[in-house]
Amino acid sequence: MKTETGLKEKFEWKNSCGVVEFYRRSLNLTKVKLAELLGVSDSIVAYWEKGVKEPKASNLVKLARVFGVSETELLHPSAEIIGKINALKLTNTLESS
Repeated sequence: MKTETGLKEKFEWKNSCGVVEFYRRSLNLTKVKLAELLGVSDSIVAYWEKGVKEPKASNLVKLARVFGVSETELLHPSAEIIGKINALKLTNTLESS
């Protein structure tokens, strides 16, 4: 069943949180450096990566700019990115839908 956004599943941050770690690592950024770029604490970045907290909308925009991707790609990663995340066995692996 599709939601009003046209996506098959209801969005939950825990299904996308591995994307932040993936892009951060792919740019060779530490949590501290990413936090500095975004104006947040490194513990907030860690919470995002673990799926404990969701970034605010303004931080999603900043994350997308730093990573060079769209906000949509952060929230709904492509099958290719999900495969790469799973292959790297990052902290929070994603399952393909």
